[in-house]
Amino acid sequence: MPGTDFELITASVSRHDVVEAAYVLDDILLDFEPDTIHIVDIESDMQQFGPALVARVHNQWVIAANNGLLSLLRHGLDAVFQDTEGLSEKGGTFTLLNTFLPLALRLNLKGSAGMKKAAEIMEKAGLTPVITENAIRGTIIYVDSFGNAVSNITREDLERAAAKRKMSIRLNRFNRLHSIADHYASVQLGEANCVWTNHNYLQVSIYHGDASRLLGLEKGKMITVEFE
Repeated sequence: MPGTDFELITASVSRHDVVEAAYVLDDILLDFEPDTIHIVDIESDMQQFGPALVARVHNQWVIAANNGLLSLLRHGLDAVFQDTEGLSEKGGTFTLLNTFLPLALRLNLKGSAGMKKAAEIMEKAGLTPVITENAIRGTIIYVDSFGNAVSNITREDLERAAAKRKMSIRLNRFNRLHSIADHYASVQLGEANCVWTNHNYLQVSIYHGDASRLLGLEKGKMITVEFE
């Protein structure tokens, strides 16, 4: 497409994991200019999910299959359209080439003009923490290339549940932390700490180490914040 810049971004998203892909997309959306077109090629069999979707999210565009991913985005959806030009009928095997890229070209040239709003999008249950009177039980939803383990516990959830009480963060049977640091280097080399990600998810890290491997915090493992 003349005059159009492409940027390929790869992330260590587990195969077929729509929930993890939604987290990664949420994490990067605000870093792009308005009207950027994002193509998310995961679980994209058009024969299974029907026509591709084009969503307006935070002044940007997201092209994806109707597989539940859009329902998981925290930023919310301003509008959702569907492919009405038959591009999805060719996307059973090579969806990126046959459906998503031609749809991005059409969107770049014409915007949403002439597109039909999607009648229904698939809803998918995300992983949400369990909040009780004296604790939050969260789940590791993403592990980055440094071994940092990101949970689904948000700053908003924790501050509301804590109500300024002291807390203890149980990482596993043997390891606990008692505070959330402002930066990675708040501890000595090889020590664990918790920090907030840029988008305010609670993350467990080891300074110059691999928290996921050394603390047994693979994706799906639980951490618990307990309040006194």
